[in-house]
Amino acid sequence: MNHFMILMFVIGMFFGMNVVAFDMFPCPYNEIIIENSLGPGRVLQYHCFSRDDNIAVANLQFKETKSIKFGDKITKRTIWKCRLKHGLNMRYSSPEFIAYRMGSVRRCGQTRYYYAKTDGIYLNKNQSRPPPIFKHAWNKTK
Repeated sequence: MNHFMILMFVIGMFFGMNVVAFDMFPCPYNEIIIENSLGPGRVLQYHCFSRDDNIAVANLQFKETKSIKFGDKITKRTIWKCRLKHGLNMRYSSPEFIAYRMGSVRRCGQTRYYYAKTDGIYLNKNQSRPPPIFKHAWNKTK
């Protein structure tokens, strides 16, 4: 019984120290950036949310961007989801997509840059050199 209690104490100390170490070494925030590249006069509507935060539905004019900054949490996997819409009466919409998902280890300073264009939504991770890749097509509603 004493060995079991000692083992439980050691395991508790290990996890407690990991939480302290995690907070002792903060890293730069991660960021989701959404840009309206639909064209002049076209409005992009966005709605992004996570388990802990809900960004209100809002609009972006042509060439405007929205930046969402956040940090990964140690106790729960950080997942941000978004839905984008545009067109007359917001007839064109994207599927609800995962804009950011925390890896198995904490990520620092990650950027997900989404471009809304007339043919779909493009993604550029960490603003790397390759051109943005096509991620989602627009769905047309009646």
